[in-house]
Amino acid sequence: MIRRAASHDLDAVEQIYMQNFISERRNEARLSGWIAGVWPNRTAVRRAIAKGELYALWDGEEIVAAMIMRRGQPDEYEALRWPVRSFPSQVISFDLLCVSPLRLREGLGTQLLHYAVGTAQRTRSRAVRCHCRSGNVPMRALLEKTGFILACERKADFPTGIGESAAYYEYDTVPPRPRGNEPRLSRGGVSVV
Repeated sequence: MIRRAASHDLDAVEQIYMQNFISERRNEARLSGWIAGVWPNRTAVRRAIAKGELYALWDGEEIVAAMIMRRGQPDEYEALRWPVRSFPSQVISFDLLCVSPLRLREGLGTQLLHYAVGTAQRTRSRAVRCHCRSGNVPMRALLEKTGFILACERKADFPTGIGESAAYYEYDTVPPRPRGNEPRLSRGGVSVV
C-alpha cells in the first residue's frame, strides 16, 4: 500500500535512506550521489512530510520504500527542453525515490513509479518528470523499463554541493491519438482503416 507519510513515519523513512547510504558505502558504489547527513537528511524528509509530499510504500506494518512527489516541478526544469510541452502546474515531479536495499528486485520501485504516473493521470497532469545522477544505472534502467523517456543530460547542482551530470526523464501521460489514415485496432484486433 502506498500512502502519504505522516510525522510518526519520519524515523522509518529516514531508516530506508540510511540503509541505502550503508549499502552504497559497503559495496563501494555511489550510484545515488547521496551523502549521509548531507542529502537527503532528516530536515528534508521532515519538510516533505509537513508539505504532504512524502509517499511511503508499506509492506504490512513496515515501510520498505519512499519518494517525494509533488505537483509542479523544480525551477531548474524550466530551462530544459522537454518532449512534452506543458505548464509547470501540469506536471507531477518526484525525487529521492528509495527502496530498502534489503528489498531490491521485488518491483517496489516500479510500484512507486506506477503510482506517480497514476496520480498524474487522475489529476489530468500532462507529464511526470524526474532526474537522477547520470551514473545511477539502476535508476535509469528502472525509469526506462517503466516507460520514461530521456529528455536530456547536463551538469546539475545537486543538494550535496557537487556539480555532476544529471539525466532528466519524462513520462507523457497523454497517449498519442491515431491520425487520419493510420490503421487502428478494433476490439477483435483486426485493423480498421
